[in-house]
Amino acid sequence: MLNHITERLWYGIYLTPIVSLLMLFYIWNTTNPGTVGPLGILFVFILLYLFWASIFFIILHLGFSLFKKSSLFHALLSRRDNKPFNWKLSYYVASIIAFMPVLLLAMQSVNQLTIRDVLLVVVFTGLAIFYVLRRS
Repeated sequence: MLNHITERLWYGIYLTPIVSLLMLFYIWNTTNPGTVGPLGILFVFILLYLFWASIFFIILHLGFSLFKKSSLFHALLSRRDNKPFNWKLSYYVASIIAFMPVLLLAMQSVNQLTIRDVLLVVVFTGLAIFYVLRRS
């Protein structure tokens, strides 16, 4: 039973970027930001976040699944402190990375995006990823 549920969950994760991208294209083609209001704009940012989070999760999870099969993984895992990279950690890191393009787009939409802001977002994203990797 649990195996069946996890298989369905994986299909949902792999379908999320397609569904969110289709919804974004529909919203972008049928609405106007001036007429949608704040909730519509928030919905667009949520869809963008879902798209990027699922894309980054898929990339991280597939990348580390391939990395687990390599000999370098077994050499690194032989040390006592290393733990294997699991799907939960992939989700945490992907959700942090996915917030970066959404935040940059939000800053650009109110004309507040400068090089300094981009560097700060990248540094804080790196710090957040470092924190999550050390805490997990």
